[in-house]
Amino acid sequence: MKFPFRSRIAGRILGFALTITSFSQADAGQILLNGGFESGFASWTRSDLAGGDGTFSQQSGTLSPVNGDAVPAPPGGSFAAMTDALGPGSHALYQDFVVPAGTVSAELRFDLFLGNRGDDFYSPNPASLDFGAPAFNQQARVDILVGSSNAFSVLPADVLQNVFQSKPGDPLVSGYTTVVVDLSSLFASRGGQTLRLRFAEVDNVAPLQMGIDNVSLTAVPEPASVVLCGTGLLIGFIRSRRYRRSAVGTPVR
Repeated sequence: MKFPFRSRIAGRILGFALTITSFSQADAGQILLNGGFESGFASWTRSDLAGGDGTFSQQSGTLSPVNGDAVPAPPGGSFAAMTDALGPGSHALYQDFVVPAGTVSAELRFDLFLGNRGDDFYSPNPASLDFGAPAFNQQARVDILVGSSNAFSVLPADVLQNVFQSKPGDPLVSGYTTVVVDLSSLFASRGGQTLRLRFAEVDNVAPLQMGIDNVSLTAVPEPASVVLCGTGLLIGFIRSRRYRRSAVGTPVR
């Protein structure tokens, strides 16, 4: 039994659309570079508040970069990024990126280690990432910022989404934990904008190691736009095929 020509076209279009949709969702684009720090800090920017001690360093093995405290080995590859210092300081590590137009879903994923050698985590009020604040300030946080923001800003106008922040009572030292954050809502209305992923740590109580590894930020394009484009190509191909068959006198079903 032969199917009518139009039915066969509809079936091909539907199958092609479903194939493209599945491909677009599975082939999420990676937005960040060097998320495993195997190339040092290429594509990343390190910033430290003046007058403080320490910075983000490339770390390997099971000892912290400065104090030699016991830390877990990097969970991916040979290296991780980790802060360490002999005295108080504020440290930021960030990478700017452009939100792809037509993003329908986006996911941030990273492995995080905190080694707090103090007695607790502290976050002053008002919020600050300044180690010189007149209060205990022992915390780590991860934010999505406006691209032009100061590396240590916590102003509401600059912080578009806080994706992690240590809290009083949290375990002081633990192994690497995988953090997964859905950024779909944030990206939906910000196509083409430059944003900033920031990891920051401040300590004025005791050494605080913040380890980062396997940073990944992926975005999936709007399936409807991909399917529309693919469907248009398929229809064009079928029409062209019908025209060629007609031109040589071949019956078109």
